Amino acid sequence: MITVTSEAAHDKLNIVDKEIILNGPPSDLQGHILFENKHEEILRIKSLSIVDKNKKQIPDRGRSSLRLSCRIHPGEQKLQTVSHELPATTPPGTYDSFLMMGKKLLKIKMVVQPTIDIHLQPTHFTLQDSAPGKKHTAVLTLTNIGNLPFQIPDLKHAGSLDMDMYCRAFGFGFRKNGSEGLMQTLDEVTENIKENLADWADLSIDEYGKIVEPGESSILTLHIENPRNSDPKRDYAIDLRFWDKEISFVIKSHVEKKKKGTQ
Repeated sequence: MITVTSEAAHDKLNIVDKEIILNGPPSDLQGHILFENKHEEILRIKSLSIVDKNKKQIPDRGRSSLRLSCRIHPGEQKLQTVSHELPATTPPGTYDSFLMMGKKLLKIKMVVQPTIDIHLQPTHFTLQDSAPGKKHTAVLTLTNIGNLPFQIPDLKHAGSLDMDMYCRAFGFGFRKNGSEGLMQTLDEVTENIKENLADWADLSIDEYGKIVEPGESSILTLHIENPRNSDPKRDYAIDLRFWDKEISFVIKSHVEKKKKGTQ
């Protein structure tokens, strides 16, 4: 068995394709290569060098070799799916490179697709005090891990859900009308939910409209105002969508008991 790597024995490998095309987002370029083994020994392919037209490696384009894992028996042709990773911030476009095949160069074209991708940290918060109109502030870090500029969106409101509302509503419904049939029970449940459903929580973000370039990070200052009809003795959950990510908040009730002798 002969092992083919970017450093050794790549002159013994034959590729039927005249040009290789890899397509996709920077972190997951994919394509196919048709290999052929014209030798009498099994070829185990592990890696092939990616170089420019002067046979020099291109370190600024991510990994300088194409990683593979396949075996080809003597006289066999095999179509192999291949993948390659470039830096996540590689701008969209078409990049021409070459595979080193002994003394020959085989053209490899990389078509990088535009990608919007962000990372938020943290995405789960616990806040205290569910009193009506109470204002909270949460600070997040946003990192642009795509290859396009990202504009911070405007946030205006999000649903605020009493964490025990459904359990309480069904409990009241079955206790009050459980013996009168399903429809009467569901009517009572629906009415209880209407009475206890909180309004929208108001949201705003200080950095609205800011542009975050690929590879850069930004602080996000998010302000949340409890609904005007929230109950200070109840706990609430708020889930909001930020681009394609979800941020979750739990707002815990906090009502201090008055000491004896105080007004």
